Amino acid sequence: MFILYPDSQRLEFSFQPGWIRHMLKPYDFTFGPVRNPFPVFWLILDGIRTIQVAEKHYVVRKGDLIVFPPGVPYQLHAEQSGDPVSYLSLSCTIKLGPFKFHESYPFPIITTLTDSDVMTQLSDLWMTAVDVFKQFATTLQRPNDPNEDKQKQLATSLGLLRVQGALHQWFACLIELLLPQMPNHIPIIDPRIVKVCAYIQEHAHESLTLEKLAAHVYLSSSHFSYLFRKEMGQPPSQYLRNHRIQMSEELLVQTDLPINEISRRVGYNELSEFSRAFRHAAGISPQAYRKQMRLMNY
Repeated sequence: MFILYPDSQRLEFSFQPGWIRHMLKPYDFTFGPVRNPFPVFWLILDGIRTIQVAEKHYVVRKGDLIVFPPGVPYQLHAEQSGDPVSYLSLSCTIKLGPFKFHESYPFPIITTLTDSDVMTQLSDLWMTAVDVFKQFATTLQRPNDPNEDKQKQLATSLGLLRVQGALHQWFACLIELLLPQMPNHIPIIDPRIVKVCAYIQEHAHESLTLEKLAAHVYLSSSHFSYLFRKEMGQPPSQYLRNHRIQMSEELLVQTDLPINEISRRVGYNELSEFSRAFRHAAGISPQAYRKQMRLMNY
């Protein structure tokens, strides 16, 4: 299932600072629309609510597994009356070689779990991840003690390993459930383009010209440009811009870095140029995006 790219055949599953939570929200709780840089997963345990993904509305209830795609606006609508909604929420990054998992295997937005045993298995693994993540967060919040620096580092590493272990089990169960709905075949990407995509991701903070990217895989600029567009459906310059904006969104969510430092890290020497590019892609400024994401309670 996972052997897609000749040069990148290993499934890399990585957890980025986000959340793993058990949520209980009243009927009038609402949020959004919001664009998250990571995929967001929900499992409805009880209650009925209306969600919106892009322009489409869905009524979700107990047993519905929901996947909000990264970069797509979504929101939870308030109700006039009713019972609270209980759901599990999780956000993480899943990579397959240099590509994000959903780029090769798009998740269905809604899957209804009709088998109670299957739902129990997934929710139990999810709740285990919730508990482990809470313990990990507690470790991170402990005050610094110079005499315990090494012990805290070790405890933090151990906590992260436990979180990743719980997430691996959760993800294996999730994929087993969603496998029948996933595509049986996907296109094989030219290994030279895979190599360039990986290079772009590692060097996005640098000045990357068409000539430099083409030289990385020993192609002429014209042939490289043609091949990249053929394989990726977009020119290299657009792929680079999109990746830089995605990187900046992740940094805005995950870190407290100043905006000008984020601008530099994603390859923009001028803050004004970065702000224009971000606003063009996201519809709001970097500062407004960070504030919006910080205020969100998923």
